[in-house]
Amino acid sequence: MKTETINKIVLNDSKELILLLDSNGEPMYQYVYREAAGVYWDEKQKGFKSTELKDWTVSDWYFHIKDIVRSSLNIDLKLNDKTKWENIPENEQTKIKNAL
Repeated sequence: MKTETINKIVLNDSKELILLLDSNGEPMYQYVYREAAGVYWDEKQKGFKSTELKDWTVSDWYFHIKDIVRSSLNIDLKLNDKTKWENIPENEQTKIKNAL
């Protein structure tokens, strides 16, 4: 299994959660959409993103994206001490960090 480091987690103005990668990804990451699970590869931003957050929390989507990427692409997404958080509520950051 390949490991990718998340360098930034963003909740954008469109209410999409984006996990941006240190490595800028690979072309084959685009195929994550085939899972039909609301997770997509954003080639421009170089990260995996959700559809608009409606019924789920940021942490729900974070773990969903991780699970889908792991099962469909065999990639483990990891945080590190340098991961940046943008527009993510403190309580959601804590939920994600505590679950790891």
